Amino acid sequence: MAAIEWLDGSLAEAQAWSRAQQRPLFLYWGAVWCPPCNRVKSEIFARDEFVARSASALCYHLDGDSAGAQALAAQYQLRSYPTLVLFAPDGSEITRLPCELDGELFVAAFDTALGVHKAGSSAAAALEAALSGSRALSAAEWSLLSHYSWDTDEGKLLGDRALAPTLAALVAAASAGDHANPDAAARLHLHAQLASGTGDAAALLAVLADARLARSNLDIFNNSGLSLIKIAGRREELAAALGSVAAQWADDFWLSAPDRLMAVRLQMRMSRLLAPSHGLQDVVRERVEQALAESTDPYERHTLVNTAVSALNDAGLSAEAEQVLLAELPRSHSPYYFMLSLAASAKRRSDTAAVLDWYGQAWQTSTGPATRLQWGVSYLSSLIDLVPQDSARIEQAAQSLLADVQAAGADAHQQRNLSQLQKLAPKRASLPRALAAAL
Repeated sequence: MAAIEWLDGSLAEAQAWSRAQQRPLFLYWGAVWCPPCNRVKSEIFARDEFVARSASALCYHLDGDSAGAQALAAQYQLRSYPTLVLFAPDGSEITRLPCELDGELFVAAFDTALGVHKAGSSAAAALEAALSGSRALSAAEWSLLSHYSWDTDEGKLLGDRALAPTLAALVAAASAGDHANPDAAARLHLHAQLASGTGDAAALLAVLADARLARSNLDIFNNSGLSLIKIAGRREELAAALGSVAAQWADDFWLSAPDRLMAVRLQMRMSRLLAPSHGLQDVVRERVEQALAESTDPYERHTLVNTAVSALNDAGLSAEAEQVLLAELPRSHSPYYFMLSLAASAKRRSDTAAVLDWYGQAWQTSTGPATRLQWGVSYLSSLIDLVPQDSARIEQAAQSLLADVQAAGADAHQQRNLSQLQKLAPKRASLPRALAAAL
């Protein structure tokens, strides 16, 4: 099987090669333990069609735990794992692509972005034209905007604009005139509802009644369907419609195993809005067992286990979710990630000792400077919250975290690392002086 040719060297070198060769640069910002990153690797990067398309660009992987990565992330406004950016050869952004799309739709979105770039436009140019009304957008430009990753924008495209009114303005522009684009308008409207917290039941029902349109927005419904229903009103009607669509997706052979299992979880959530979902417990249990038994790819399995645990917990099968996690630890490439879920499970049981034990094990076994800072903050925060009287244990953890801060160097106060350390600011009075001074 062919594979993506990831560039070696620094990001600056990759940008220089992009300029020299006049080829776009595709940047993947991620982490080993991140479930959506692992989904991208199995669902998108391993897909032959995407590998073929990737040859049209230079590809660079920026690991969040690599030296200087967090400083670069701050410079380029990257935060959430994964963030997927397509740069023009001059270094400007063409667009940011949503990681939640299935492989087929992602390839289409990637193709669209390359085509828009060749035509001399970008997400920024399209946004400006749409908001100003200076010219009509092409169908490809509307598709580019509707498939922009608003969740990972970090103000790069929006600038000082607020998200909700910007999306509302785009919906209005995509719905008007001779160049209206109904598909883009529908997708942008879903984003706009989530951003504003104001639902539109009639619009949701119209999307769900159109099998093609609903399927093209599967990523939004799988991830945020419950939120859309809760803010829209007409809850029973919408829950029944979305539950029916989710049931079809759960049996869609063309979807990946994690996406099918997410659809099972969505179906169960919709059922719970209508009535107690005891009957679906068996369905969830059966689908989880089947998916895990058939999964062999380590990247797919990582995100699949994460989805399975969420589905089981949502179905009221928390003990079985915990067993899935325990069984996965020996075979996982990032067991420390699942230890956080085991800590959360223990917290639901009010088992303080187990909570702290799992957080501690997760930190001890985690690797990478950014990951260790994040896990260390979680452990120390839990100690302060759950056993504030255990000063010796807090002191020991604080000293170990300080060592991690020092090992991270200048990167300790950049981007995600800085955000993690800032979580300790409200607990400053409980921290040893040396660590408090390092925040």
